[in-house]
Amino acid sequence: MVDQGILDPLRSRYMSQHSAVAFPRSLGVEFQSANPPPLHSFAWNCGIRTEEAASAHTNLSQLISHDDFKRYSDIYFATVHAPFGFLDWPYFMRRCDDYWNSQGRDLTFGAIVGGVVALGSFFAFRLGHPRELDIVQHVKTVLEDPTFSRHPSIDQINAWILRTLYLRSTTRPHVAWLASCITLHLAEATGLHQELHAVLLATEGDTHAKRMDEAEIERARKTFWMAWSVHTIISYEYGRSAVILNSITCKPVKDTMGDGAVFHIKIAQLIPRDNMVINSVTHKEELMNGLKELAQIPDEHPFLSLSKADVCFCFYRRLRLMKQGLEKEAIQSIIDIGNKAAEAADTFARNGHPWWNILSTTFQYFCVLLAIDTSESLSNVSWVLNIFENIVRIVDTHLALEAFETAKVLLRDSMAKKRRDLGFLENADGQHGPEMESQVVINWDALLDPTFPDALMGEDFSIYNS
Repeated sequence: MVDQGILDPLRSRYMSQHSAVAFPRSLGVEFQSANPPPLHSFAWNCGIRTEEAASAHTNLSQLISHDDFKRYSDIYFATVHAPFGFLDWPYFMRRCDDYWNSQGRDLTFGAIVGGVVALGSFFAFRLGHPRELDIVQHVKTVLEDPTFSRHPSIDQINAWILRTLYLRSTTRPHVAWLASCITLHLAEATGLHQELHAVLLATEGDTHAKRMDEAEIERARKTFWMAWSVHTIISYEYGRSAVILNSITCKPVKDTMGDGAVFHIKIAQLIPRDNMVINSVTHKEELMNGLKELAQIPDEHPFLSLSKADVCFCFYRRLRLMKQGLEKEAIQSIIDIGNKAAEAADTFARNGHPWWNILSTTFQYFCVLLAIDTSESLSNVSWVLNIFENIVRIVDTHLALEAFETAKVLLRDSMAKKRRDLGFLENADGQHGPEMESQVVINWDALLDPTFPDALMGEDFSIYNS
């Protein structure tokens, strides 16, 4: 039996019908009360202490000018909007006009504006806004303000999607994953995962929810599916549990020509739910079918090529752990997807668009090629490493350098293992095999520590430069 759920559209508050919060109202309706209790958390706690007070917030207009907004929102539109088009851009810009005319008094919508500017500044690369981090902090304090978080809204969810994308681009995977979890939980809290006809409305009469036009409903669907897809891919790639919603009746977004967001959602929908894995045989079938369907998704935008590769490599890593052999066709499909992604990463890097994938996807593809370890895969190693080196040179950060050095270590260790194996065969053939190469001990703490710019100087990497 599917739990229908209950929604208070005035407060954007959704929960299952079996919720303790919904129970008093359900009883009132059952008793045919003239005025049944509202959807309210009666007796949830003792109420001994007051709730947290609101925080003081700087007005966003004190951090960025209207000209700054126009400049960085244009960059956002040219880079981020194509693959992540969950914002209805004409509608968003109309609301921005109202926002600036009111001196930015709507703090929740201002969090969306700040998120757009922060991402636009980030994708300006070395020409970002001088107060980018202040803008990011402003958005964070607004979204975490208890007076706003008590009343979730679609604006909040859109702002959290933008924050998740910024964190995925700039910080550790754990932090980005947490933000994506919050985003999807907020989507459930507002009932975005349910179509209106699939829920009970706690408010009778003419409500905004009943008067939503088709454009508004479509915006809500797109917000939900984008929150879901971003969270699903981050969770799968990082190896963390994804938020599993009890039931999703939200209809798919309209498949319009050239809409990268639609394909991003389709990529995420190919990911099997790990909690539904029954055995290795059925899971392998899911992964292999997912790989085939992934190859059929068109590369409408270079970022989609990178996202396809991210999920493709996730599939491969899971198949490898299951020790399931891959058919030649599957290996070629992985290589084709990987090559397309490497080309996209190289293009993004040369154009100064620092998507997180340009480094991570290329590095993972290099590792996958070494792991597959066939003539077909190894023949691409040199080409991919050259692209990776070029990206590292353009990005020019410690994270990029440590990844490149790690790739070289893995390459040389792979070569050393093959030489050792060849030596065993030559010994069996009566030949004197090559001397066993000594293992170089790498100080990983020094390599991964950005506070020591000369951390690598004390290491003997001569074996890796031959």
